[in-house]
Amino acid sequence: MRALAVLPVVLGHASVRGFSGGFVGVDIFFVISGYLITGILVRDLAAGRYSIAEFYRRRILRIFPVLFAVLATSTLVAIGYLLPTELVRYAGSLGATTLFSSNILFYSESGYFDAASNTKPLLHTWSLAVEEQFYILWPLLLAWIGARRMTLLRLAVAAICMASFAGSVLLVNINPSATFYLLPTRACELALGAMLALTGNPIRNRWVNDLLGALGLAAILTSIWLYDEMMLFPGAAAALPCGGALLLLMTGSSGGWVSRLFSLSPAVFVGKISFSLYMWHWPVIVFAKIAFLRNSLDPQMQVIEIGVSFLLAVLSWKFIERPFRTNVAHWRTHDVFKGALLAMALMIGTAGALLALRGLPDRYSEEQQAVANYLSMDVELAYRRGSCFRASPQEEVDPSCITPKTRKPIALLLGDSHAAHLWPGFAQNPGQYEVLQATVAGCRPLIHPDPSTRCRQLFNDMLLKWAPEHRPAVILLSAKWRPNDLELLEKTLDKTASLNLNIVLIGPMPQYATALPRLLAVALGRGDRDLLRRSLRTPQFTMDRQLRAMAERRGIIYVSLIDLLCRGQTCKTLAKPPIPMQFDHGHLTEEGSELVVRNILPYIDLAVERNGIGRSNPNQKSIIPVAREDSLP
Repeated sequence: MRALAVLPVVLGHASVRGFSGGFVGVDIFFVISGYLITGILVRDLAAGRYSIAEFYRRRILRIFPVLFAVLATSTLVAIGYLLPTELVRYAGSLGATTLFSSNILFYSESGYFDAASNTKPLLHTWSLAVEEQFYILWPLLLAWIGARRMTLLRLAVAAICMASFAGSVLLVNINPSATFYLLPTRACELALGAMLALTGNPIRNRWVNDLLGALGLAAILTSIWLYDEMMLFPGAAAALPCGGALLLLMTGSSGGWVSRLFSLSPAVFVGKISFSLYMWHWPVIVFAKIAFLRNSLDPQMQVIEIGVSFLLAVLSWKFIERPFRTNVAHWRTHDVFKGALLAMALMIGTAGALLALRGLPDRYSEEQQAVANYLSMDVELAYRRGSCFRASPQEEVDPSCITPKTRKPIALLLGDSHAAHLWPGFAQNPGQYEVLQATVAGCRPLIHPDPSTRCRQLFNDMLLKWAPEHRPAVILLSAKWRPNDLELLEKTLDKTASLNLNIVLIGPMPQYATALPRLLAVALGRGDRDLLRRSLRTPQFTMDRQLRAMAERRGIIYVSLIDLLCRGQTCKTLAKPPIPMQFDHGHLTEEGSELVVRNILPYIDLAVERNGIGRSNPNQKSIIPVAREDSLP
């Protein structure tokens, strides 16, 4: 089962197709952990050998050797590859991981534009922090209740599980980041496994167990296949993988085909190395992206990341895990604790030194540092996150964002984060318009025949109800368009035409294989002026041509951001020295947004002028933007 938990995590993090819900492997780990640890503790209680000190001794020998090997290695690589602002952030996570509080730190840093997410080598340690926080309290509760009051213990575990799950379901819509990272809403998963350890499997019929095991496996595989990073999780959605894990644990000893499947030697071996594999895989993925300046969508990168992760996991299991798990009965608890405290002190000292030295900025020139500082740019307020830009598809846009406050012509900005990043430019230069904004992360502004989600409902309401009622002068549709959006976008444009709505379609931004500030800093360091061109992602150029043709067929004004910002395969990368156009792979800085909007406004004026004299001829071609002098690369 550990293999079933760890493989989806690794493959999902490596962006392998079909594993978009691979993150549920962590939830499976939680259920397994609650089951195993509780079983061990209860047996110790029943045998009269229960010792909290001995429990923590075993935990230290299980966790610390691999953990601190990963931390030490990651720190050395981080010093070599991370830019100063990233290294400062890494130092904070190093200290928090050492103190098993990284989940709290990462929660405090979370957000849709947490640009450092893919450059946080220790991000995966949040789950380890949740477990260790749970196991600070859990042995104390068991010792307090005792082995002779099993009914009370079961009731306590059931209460913890139900309260935690209810909190998760309620809070995931209010604060999804807190629900994801923090112990109170994750305790239900560990408690679920603990409940099974206390009750066992009451079913003795082999065929029923076979059926339940198959259902459990199907539930886990379904969640791995269907879930993705845009869904609210854990909440009610966690019931599917956690329930599946519970059924597999219940029926694992029944001898059915499912248990035989997981008893095959490859599955057993991956299960043995699962902890090492989990601990090494994420730093490998992060540092591979940074070192090669590429993302995990590249098949070669996926092979490298997965292969190196397995290699390190096998070596780690053989030379680090096993020596600290066998023949250690003679190691005194006092010495184990002393060694653990020394290792923690060394890591905290290292973290403090990196913070005090401000991320060792002397490794880079002043010009590189100035550009690299934009990697840690906080744009969420500039995009109006929390009101007019919602980071979760389940959140509501503030009604004030779409309420006209002046008598100016209305320009309505609709879309996802690639619409929201235009807002700073409109805020600085709205032209003659009152710009209203309804933008939601991950939601393209399309009319859906099945408005079954809040995301779809929002844009159906905006385009089918709000816009016909308020008659905005122009509606700007902007998004990170995807190939599977095209059919629905065509239908959306046809429907808005039938409603006599004045649409301006905004094409895709030039995007890069990794964050633009990193590319600029590396290019400066290497003297490689061609690096930026080589790092451009080509699918956006194809999408631009497809959207242009779609707009031309309908006589709709189309704004090609690629035409505005690029000449061939060379695109404008600085809004003005040393400010990058984009702070990540595709989203605009405030200065970049201002430059882009300044060049979009003439085409909005043209769309309004056209609309004022009647709808254009459907056979008339859309306007192809001519870049202003200040927009040239």
